[in-house]
Amino acid sequence: MQMRLTRKALRSLEFAAPQAHHLLAMGVGMNLSGYVAQVTACEDAQALKRVLLRGFEDYGAKAISGFTFPFGGAVSSGERTPIITTFPKPVSEIYRAILIGDDPVMYAAMTLGAPVHFLKIENKLRLTDSAKQVFQVMRECGLQDGVSTPVFAKPGVYAYFTVAFAEPRLDLTEADLRTIKIMFEEYFYRFRDITRVRKGVLSQREREVLVAIVNDKSNAEIGESLGISEHTVETYVRRCFAKLDVN
Repeated sequence: MQMRLTRKALRSLEFAAPQAHHLLAMGVGMNLSGYVAQVTACEDAQALKRVLLRGFEDYGAKAISGFTFPFGGAVSSGERTPIITTFPKPVSEIYRAILIGDDPVMYAAMTLGAPVHFLKIENKLRLTDSAKQVFQVMRECGLQDGVSTPVFAKPGVYAYFTVAFAEPRLDLTEADLRTIKIMFEEYFYRFRDITRVRKGVLSQREREVLVAIVNDKSNAEIGESLGISEHTVETYVRRCFAKLDVN
């Protein structure tokens, strides 16, 4: 992995305060408050996805993507869990094949803890050949510009989102970038709430294992009392922790 992001380059990515705020208005039907209200009202992941897509369509977006990292996982590991993507298949495939662990735009966004605008940073970063190739495929698929941003839910839990546009968006202000970040944040927070509720339902056997753990039983003792192997007990323990969002 070659990360060519110098201190000087990072300083050059800092956004100057805009002279005027010309936020894209998110269409005539939804403002930011309306978007947040709709996100909060969603009861399932599919409804939430529809709100996110509609919000960004109003913003003029053509594609979005987002993924999470393993709890406490290194960004450079290449390990991540997709949440959503509407990017064209050729873009997704080449990104996964050659750039997933060596994305300079992602590193810039994660390092700054803030959104980064493709056209404003592309010439400020020394892009690898792989990154240049991905940008080229994006443009061949009609995606000329984009914004990427990190989202941090809590220590050790974070995600990375991108929105792409069909036209260069040099009109985007810092306030626009922050609004994009807020939209993804609200989506990710609600997505975690919804999926935690769904994942949090324990089976009868999982509850039995969890009660035994609370009663300070060893895995061997749990396995003997339930008539299952110690290895199976360990599997149930992992499932319980995952469903209860315990790490």
